[in-house]
Amino acid sequence: MKSAKLLITNIEEILSSFLFIIMCTSVALGVFARFFELALVWTDELARYTFIWSVLLGTVVAFKHKKHIAIDLIGNVFSKSINQIIYVLIHGALLILFFTLVKYGWTLTLQTWNVPTTSLQIPTGLIYMSVPLSSFLLIIYTIKDLYQTTFKRDSNLT
Repeated sequence: MKSAKLLITNIEEILSSFLFIIMCTSVALGVFARFFELALVWTDELARYTFIWSVLLGTVVAFKHKKHIAIDLIGNVFSKSINQIIYVLIHGALLILFFTLVKYGWTLTLQTWNVPTTSLQIPTGLIYMSVPLSSFLLIIYTIKDLYQTTFKRDSNLT
């Protein structure tokens, strides 16, 4: 039961790491194939698509663990109550951005679902699906973080 819970709570890290390994393997295979003058055209496409997915899921992981880049100059200037207001406003703007990305990302995913990629012949919508999925996860973690910092007062704001 613990392993299932651990898997679910860390699914972004696991999937992003797995896709990163596939990307590195694909690039290495492509380089190795060129060394022997073999034409493996699908390796470049696979590397590109797994890179897109791993970066967007990696963004979710960074946001989840609060490891993303932040500018703390404003936090050092204002009082704690003003910082709390700024924090809420920033998270509100992030929610608007993420909802917009979900909406238009999903529209683009549906529009391109029946368009196959050049080499792999997989639906292009599968690649575009990374945008609404990662944005949806970012919405969840933004709301969770906003709840914890405003209502639970579990904040490290200065």
